Amino acid sequence: GPSCWEAHTASSSLLGGPPFVLPMAALPMARPAAAVVGLSALPCALGSGTFALPPGFEGLWEGVPYASVAGPWSQPFRFSIARTTDGDYLFEDNLRLDTTEVRYRSWQRTYVLGSGPSAGAMLHCPGPRRVSLKRQAMMRAHRVDSSSVTFCLWKWPGYVDSEHPFPFKTMDCYSGGDGCKCFNWTMALDATGSVLDYRASMAGSPHLERSRHVFARLARIGGPPPIRLKFPGEDGRNFTCEYGGRDGRLVNRSGCPFAHTPALRAPLGEARIVRSGGYEHCYILNSVVGFVLQWNLDPVASLLHVRVSAPAVFGDKTYVAIGFRPLGGSSSPAARDLGTGREQRFGMRGADIVLGHAGGIRRMYAESYTGPPTDDDSLKVTNGSVALVGGWISLQFTRPLVGGRLHARFGLNASIATDLSDMLWSVGEWDPEFDVSEGHGVRRGWREVNWMDPELDARPLLSLRPYRCSPARILL
Repeated sequence: GPSCWEAHTASSSLLGGPPFVLPMAALPMARPAAAVVGLSALPCALGSGTFALPPGFEGLWEGVPYASVAGPWSQPFRFSIARTTDGDYLFEDNLRLDTTEVRYRSWQRTYVLGSGPSAGAMLHCPGPRRVSLKRQAMMRAHRVDSSSVTFCLWKWPGYVDSEHPFPFKTMDCYSGGDGCKCFNWTMALDATGSVLDYRASMAGSPHLERSRHVFARLARIGGPPPIRLKFPGEDGRNFTCEYGGRDGRLVNRSGCPFAHTPALRAPLGEARIVRSGGYEHCYILNSVVGFVLQWNLDPVASLLHVRVSAPAVFGDKTYVAIGFRPLGGSSSPAARDLGTGREQRFGMRGADIVLGHAGGIRRMYAESYTGPPTDDDSLKVTNGSVALVGGWISLQFTRPLVGGRLHARFGLNASIATDLSDMLWSVGEWDPEFDVSEGHGVRRGWREVNWMDPELDARPLLSLRPYRCSPARILL
């Protein structure tokens, strides 16, 4: 068969051009013992060599993501790329989603080795995380040319598939040791050097679009920040996050000399949406789309009374939908074998879906990671109705806490009122002539919702407190 280099050269040509080997003059030589390695060899084995990003990548970048796992953002995403004196790289960013409250922000630090036996290897440390966690994710450089770079998932020794949200078994996304089918992070600089196209995507069903994790066009707003740290480990064996120290702190990119005040708009929940009568809980899950989730939980009757609404952006052809996965956070082999669980986290598979449009209510089930769901009546709903009023569409219904495909087909009494449950939402266009969905595009999202205690601050990233609707004044 072809050699490792030949196989990758062939695959690289399919991506739009030949593999790019960095010239000696462009490489940092802070560690003279390292030899130059073409990045096209990296997917097969990380060997002694030197890695360098394309010229112009270093700096401070900012933009508002137009697509993500949580839907379009309203707040800015600030991302910095800096090079250490040893020739390594540090990426840092803050994740503000739809909230301006610091307590509910996340952040990410990413370390890329520039030379040595693991040149091109990346350690990704998103926070906050528990102190004992050493490795959240690792990637490695897969391809680089004069203006772009792609990093893909890398399974380090001791990696446990079930502990990570990638469809290793159901979609075989790591076949042949190529992690690009599981996770692909590509950044490309435009011809002016002032705009960075940032695209991180998860897997995708065969012949269908991949799940967009974070997509943004970032503008250069400053130079690279000063770096005063020693890189964590000399090679992949010692490559760990430090959540008890360095990686357990919020990234701050707002002060001098990087001060920049973009034109921010208030999240929709603070400005326009008010609580409807009759529901105890009300949250704006996405302020750009205007998706509002309301519910009452009846633990005695084991029922959830839910209402979802959004602006009818497609007029009377708009639909609004919500999906439930009672075992969405489970890492068990049983959940995976049932077509659900953590392996499907950033896709759709395993969700019981209730969709409302002008013609009525559809019950569906997502059998694929990406792509349209199919009609399915496993989830029993009552008191269902759809309304189009004042430029908004709303869907309300009642469902049992235990129900859906897992219960109807497999007799599994999995409740949505547990810490393992997650949910999906979308807003899109419905074709009344063919009675099918035209898709939702970027108007979709994923959330972990604690239906019993949605403002549980013990896990601040999951708390819905900052997305609370305004006090009731008028009905939606």
